[in-house]
Amino acid sequence: MQSPMTLEICHALTQLTRQLLEADEHATETHVLAKGQVYRVAVSLEPVPTEELPDVIQRYR
Repeated sequence: MQSPMTLEICHALTQLTRQLLEADEHATETHVLAKGQVYRVAVSLEPVPTEELPDVIQRYR
C-alpha cells in the first residue's frame, strides 16, 4: 500500500490538474531539478467512471 500523500502534495496536484484542464490538456511531461538530481515527470489525467467512485472514496477512509 502506498503511503498517504501530504495535504500540500494533494493541493499542488489539484492545482496542476485544474491548470491542465483549463488548457484543454490531459497529459504533460517535463523535467525538474530536485535535491541535485534531474527527474522526468509525466502526468496524465484519466476521468474516473461514476461506477468506480465508491471504490475510490473507500481508499481515502
